[in-house]
Amino acid sequence: MGNPKEQSYDFVIVGGGAAGLAAALYASRREMKTLIISQDVGGQAATTPDIENYPGIDFIHGATLMDKFKKQAEKYSSEFVFETVDKITKEDDFFMVHTNTFSVKAETVLLAFGLSHRHLGVPGEEELAGKGVSYCATCDSPLYKGKNVVVVGGGNSAMDSAILFSKIAKEVTVINKNAEFRGESVLMEKMHAAENVKVIFNADTKRIVDKPGKGIVSHIVVQESEKKDETEIPTDGIFVEIGFTVNADWIMGLVDTDERKQIKINTNCETNVPGIFAAGDVTTVEYKQIVISAGEGAKAALQAHKYLLKKSGKRSAFIDWGKKK
Repeated sequence: MGNPKEQSYDFVIVGGGAAGLAAALYASRREMKTLIISQDVGGQAATTPDIENYPGIDFIHGATLMDKFKKQAEKYSSEFVFETVDKITKEDDFFMVHTNTFSVKAETVLLAFGLSHRHLGVPGEEELAGKGVSYCATCDSPLYKGKNVVVVGGGNSAMDSAILFSKIAKEVTVINKNAEFRGESVLMEKMHAAENVKVIFNADTKRIVDKPGKGIVSHIVVQESEKKDETEIPTDGIFVEIGFTVNADWIMGLVDTDERKQIKINTNCETNVPGIFAAGDVTTVEYKQIVISAGEGAKAALQAHKYLLKKSGKRSAFIDWGKKK
């Protein structure tokens, strides 16, 4: 999608994950002119292969669920632009949201850009990213049918990836730097039940090596705590699933953040700057779950609507149920 249709919006949402999409739905249903600016649709949720804990839905693929979120928001006239926001400035009593290609005026802003994949920081990782090193199992899994893969990590995302690959890869090796997995027991049971999944505990990743002259992954080198020598594990692909970090440098100084660069909010999703709200995994809310992000996004939109009404001096008896368009 190109530049936005308008140059002025009631509500500009930075981020297209569960929080941003839910906020767009609630804001647009209140007839707020709403724009979402995001690099993608769905964020982390869209990369989750199997979701079994979203209320009311027994099982759904993450990308499918997020597509439903998007279509529902679009039904009520929310606009989407695929771009990266690099700066937000305060101009009188409104905000200017800037990207590399355009700027728009916003009466209110929602920061809901989620988290970024954490990297291992070992030799060979950066050079081989996209050449056998991946951070999205859902995106790249079709490329590894019948091949050997390594998953690095010890939490839910690592187990999710191992389960996914157990169905399509020849062999899956999970490298866990800890002595046990930290996550949902149901995922542990599924992963351990897969006959082609092998787990190596207490192992640190030392480096990733390419095939000479090929520029693609050859093997990963790990150091197991109980072994003196390093171990080389040949593989066709390495999937890094060690969690996420907040990429919030660009908003430092705009709103208050904590020591982890998470955006500080109150119970109404308000930041320290009137008119700027935040929701989802990028905030100080403890639990990082799709349903929680969606709820926080909805709450932020309602607060933004309330803020606009107060700003304009109006009162509303708006009813959100039963509205058709």
